[in-house]
Amino acid sequence: MLFNDYPFLLVFLPAALLITRLADPYPSLRIGVQVALSLAFYAWGSPFFILLLIASIAINWLASVIYGRVKWRMLLTLVIALDIGVLALFKYANFLLANLGLALGTTLPELDIGLPLGISFFTFHHIMYLVDLKRGRAPLYTIDRYALYIAFFPQAIAGPLARWSEVMHQFGKQVYAPGWQRQFCIATCFIALGLFEKIVIADSIAHLLDPIYAQAASGQLASGDAWLAFCFSFQILFDFSGYSDIAIGLGLLFGVQLPYNFNAPLRSTNIQDFWQRWHITLMLFLRDYVFYPLVNWRLLTRRFLPVQFFGAMMVTMALCGLWHGASWTFVLWGVLHGLAQVACTLWRRYGPHFPSWLGWALTVLFVLATGVIFRAGSVEAAWHVFAGLAEPLPLARGGQLWPLVAAPLFAFLLPASQDIVAFFTRRPNVVMAGLLGIGILALLIQIGERGIHEFVYFQF
Repeated sequence: MLFNDYPFLLVFLPAALLITRLADPYPSLRIGVQVALSLAFYAWGSPFFILLLIASIAINWLASVIYGRVKWRMLLTLVIALDIGVLALFKYANFLLANLGLALGTTLPELDIGLPLGISFFTFHHIMYLVDLKRGRAPLYTIDRYALYIAFFPQAIAGPLARWSEVMHQFGKQVYAPGWQRQFCIATCFIALGLFEKIVIADSIAHLLDPIYAQAASGQLASGDAWLAFCFSFQILFDFSGYSDIAIGLGLLFGVQLPYNFNAPLRSTNIQDFWQRWHITLMLFLRDYVFYPLVNWRLLTRRFLPVQFFGAMMVTMALCGLWHGASWTFVLWGVLHGLAQVACTLWRRYGPHFPSWLGWALTVLFVLATGVIFRAGSVEAAWHVFAGLAEPLPLARGGQLWPLVAAPLFAFLLPASQDIVAFFTRRPNVVMAGLLGIGILALLIQIGERGIHEFVYFQF
């Protein structure tokens, strides 16, 4: 089930709000009802894997309870390894078999398995909790509260990645408490803004770019098309930022404030600043659960600690690329961003000062260029795009290119979504409320006319 289709917006969401309203006066029902709604949402979108989700919740929660009694740290290590193993089986098994076959000079059979929706995200939620439990930072929770942390439907499929410490205490609170009207207004603004980003901007760019990348996979591009393909990073920005904004709005409708995931990343003046603004929750996860452990691991002598530091940076970004998909192009994309972060760190320490406008221009160009590798699917296809940049811009297409004019303007000039919502909800405004309602109606009509496009991050 997609956040941008009629079954969700016109059937599931109103029904879920009604059921939540009926259960809200009864504290003992609140968490259980939201768990049931979240499992129903997941089963609708991925019926064959609902048992996998339930089993993962049961196994990880049971391990936490046993650990709370016996304090056997190896138990949590084994369960974390099991979580990673299940993720590797579904997401990377065929990738590993293909590369093993190449190394052996043969063709190994592929496994006929699908990718469970949200497995990368709910696996990371398990890991965050169990690692913090092992470190003595997280308490034990009841099965229903833990289940809601893993399966909470606004974030279960594609994030944001919320720490247990950010959301656990919010579960079970009264949604329709005094002041709920303002919270619902803010939530509606986030949802409307997210739908606008997805339907009007990201999907419009996708209509232009999908045929171009399909052609790049098979051969040279038509004159000027490469310049359009170079703009993929704008598509994924508004696609995933739109999803995150909808998820944040949905969370507020059910009484949970999820963490923000984007902060105007294409206004960054260097690549390190960019990664503090882009997919914020993933980068915080990688920083705290991958990078810091690698840096603090007593592997090299003090003299070589800078080597270990930069090596940890490279490994972290390579894993970031691999997390996005089982392909060497994703790994290459991650390695390039790792190299850029290393270069940025060294330049900021030893190089001359860059004017902020130049740092911004270089950052944007680097993000756009590596975005081609991220999207292309193969190095050969990416090369076809880069080679096509020798051709002139396709200005003859005129009005068809409006998404590639609007998207950069929005990305470069506008503040983050949360700042936009805060500005328009500072005080009650009847006119703005009316415009919001008209805007939502227009977006619903657009969904019917354009059809449904899956969010890009659903494949990860």
